[in-house]
Amino acid sequence: MQLPLGCNTSVTLASTYAPTITNPDEDKFYEELDSLISSVPQSEKLVILGDFNARVGTDHQAWHNIIGKHGVGKCNSNGLLLLRTCASHDLNIRNTMFRLPNRNKTTWMHPCSLHWHQIDYVIARVKDRQDVILTKAMCGADCWTNHPLIIS
Repeated sequence: MQLPLGCNTSVTLASTYAPTITNPDEDKFYEELDSLISSVPQSEKLVILGDFNARVGTDHQAWHNIIGKHGVGKCNSNGLLLLRTCASHDLNIRNTMFRLPNRNKTTWMHPCSLHWHQIDYVIARVKDRQDVILTKAMCGADCWTNHPLIIS
């Protein structure tokens, strides 16, 4: 979805749902995401929202400007794909930028381990970081899913 912002600029909003790690279509998803990102001119703002089924972890030094100091847990294979995609397009993952309690960062509980993970993200261009002052999970928001609502 493209929304005009005035002053000859606009924002493109993309809503995504990535396959799980066990799904053979995960590489196809990242190819399509790469194509979508490439189609949005650098002069426009870009915000990608969604359930990426990816854990990007906490290694903010290795992924400088891609993730912040406030990630959760360890990176998984989908997380690595997402981090590489963000790095190649100068995007950062806003959920990891804010110091919040884990209940306001995590968005999914693993049914076996009962551990909470951060797998839903708001992603935008690094150059537009001043446009987002907070991104967090809304505990208890009734949105007909087993994931809390993310606001940004």
